[in-house]
Amino acid sequence: MTEPQLPDPVEPGAAPLPDPAPDPDPAAPPAPRRRGLAVALAVTLTAVVGLAVALGLLASARGNWEAQNADLRDRVDTLVDQVSEQNARISELEGAKEQLARLKEEYSSAVNQGAKGTEIVEELKDIVDAYQSCVDAQTEHFEVLREIDRYVASSVDESEQSIRDFCAEVTAAYVSFQAKHG
Repeated sequence: MTEPQLPDPVEPGAAPLPDPAPDPDPAAPPAPRRRGLAVALAVTLTAVVGLAVALGLLASARGNWEAQNADLRDRVDTLVDQVSEQNARISELEGAKEQLARLKEEYSSAVNQGAKGTEIVEELKDIVDAYQSCVDAQTEHFEVLREIDRYVASSVDESEQSIRDFCAEVTAAYVSFQAKHG
């Protein structure tokens, strides 16, 4: 251990000499401790500023997210309304489509009935024309019978049988027509 050195004696009347190295304040912390405190304070301040910036960014992002969320909800509501309107329109169109199919079927049926009616009229007209031919043939045959001496009897008989067969066919056609359309 070393002994503490005492300061040099001062002459009376002379001003005291300045102390070459002042003694550190016993209450003040040593210099390295002050630097550590300053570094800790700077790191803490940086962390607080970083945290404040992060919180500010988070608050801003949350505000943006909430705005976007509200906008998306509005769009979804609009789309839901549009989908509902379109579904209602689709239902209307499906009803119209079904009605159109029924009308088409009725029209087709009417056209078919009209065509069938035309066919029936044509068939009946053919039968009437055939009856007229039968009547005309019988009328001619009666004329032949009035002057039978001018014709050969076998040809008159053949002609009469031919007329009867033809008229029987016409009558059978009319009976068949009545059974089919009666």
